[in-house]
Amino acid sequence: MAATAPPNSSFGVIDPFAGSCNGLFSILRHRPGAEGLGFEFEQAIFEMSERNIGSLAVPIRLMHGDYRTLLGQHLFPAGHRIVSFLAPPWADALNARTGLDLSRTRPPLGEVVSDFERVYPDNAILYVVEVHERLVPEPLAELCAHFDWSELSIFDIAGPTGRHGVLLGTKRWHA
Repeated sequence: MAATAPPNSSFGVIDPFAGSCNGLFSILRHRPGAEGLGFEFEQAIFEMSERNIGSLAVPIRLMHGDYRTLLGQHLFPAGHRIVSFLAPPWADALNARTGLDLSRTRPPLGEVVSDFERVYPDNAILYVVEVHERLVPEPLAELCAHFDWSELSIFDIAGPTGRHGVLLGTKRWHA
């Protein structure tokens, strides 16, 4: 989807739940010239990730704290296209019987998308949401209603908790 952007588009990649920054690092490898911005709340994880990022020559700024407080203080310019990698803690949102309930992540994914839309109301945004092969249908439909376009892809490789995938969703993303 990012390849459909007009030539010479500038990209900012944001991970509000950066952890080790592996997801952010991986996306940046596929978007040469893009800048990364991550947020990590847990002090020990922030310090470890900051050290690891420092040993790599990658354009990632990692901020310590809650993205909801800091997102509006670390803005990409209005012309940048934003890739938002959303993998909030699932907590008790994954149930063996019903699947992943996207409204029960911490924070709920709909709230995370609303936070991004408040801060970046004019930027083209590609949301990349980590999902599970089994999804509670109603919260999935509610999340997809936030987007102009969406597509669900489940990976063929199964891990210990089943197969994972991504939900792609766009806002204001015109080729």
